[in-house]
Amino acid sequence: MNKAVKNILSYSISFLPDKFYSHVTFALRHKRLPNHNKTDYFNDMMVHKKLTDKSIELKKLVDKYHVRSHIEKEIGSDHLIPLVGVYKDPEEVNFEELPSAFVLKMTFGAQNNLICTDKSTLNWEKQKTIINKWLKYDAYKRTREWQYDGLEKRFVIEEYISDAQGKTNDYKFWCFHGEPKIVQVDVDRHNRHKRNMYYAENFEFIDDLYIGHPHSKEPIDMPENYQEMLNIARKLSTGHEFLRVDLYNIDGKIYFGELTLYPDNCNIKMRPLKYEKIFGNMLSIKS
Repeated sequence: MNKAVKNILSYSISFLPDKFYSHVTFALRHKRLPNHNKTDYFNDMMVHKKLTDKSIELKKLVDKYHVRSHIEKEIGSDHLIPLVGVYKDPEEVNFEELPSAFVLKMTFGAQNNLICTDKSTLNWEKQKTIINKWLKYDAYKRTREWQYDGLEKRFVIEEYISDAQGKTNDYKFWCFHGEPKIVQVDVDRHNRHKRNMYYAENFEFIDDLYIGHPHSKEPIDMPENYQEMLNIARKLSTGHEFLRVDLYNIDGKIYFGELTLYPDNCNIKMRPLKYEKIFGNMLSIKS
């Protein structure tokens, strides 16, 4: 389903209550309805959690500005990507003072980001119009993830980070009950996106598991300070039934990316399907 059709469909069913909306979008993705009772499928369990877990703490974890204070307290400010500023309106941004490369992110959802690797090629006037459109996006209404409801509409600009080869590999630790079990490594995200999945404990490649993108043909080596990344993921996920902790490793320096409560809004496709059960068996959700 292309993005335009998806947007039209999402708008046409936006009047539905959270549960029915979530069930419709789930069925369109998985060709079945979620099972809330005695299921061992990962996505089904996450839908149940999404619709029932309304802890106020979740809001600070997904606000991309407020979460910085949480990260500083838990693991220290050295792991934060340098912040240029936080804004409510693109007119507040002094474009001339921005670094030559930067990343612009909405603070209240998982979409609508700008990665600028060369400021001289960016049409800022055109981009301001796009940003104003992004600021009107209702992440809660489009996902029914409760933690987005009522978040302040802002955006942050951070410095752009990359390693000596110009790469920004993304390490996403799938943590179950405070323990990283799976690590997803995304490479070349903006040019022929590849994704490898590993068992987190020993960085063992899961060569038959595909989630959304093909495998990287080039081997991905385990970072030398991988154990430190595991420890950070453990610390940040402690007390959570499930939390995905996204980190970057830039020439040996570990940076925090974001925290994700419900990967792909509980609509992540795992192939083969057996991994839905393998992941589900790692998880225990309160009824």
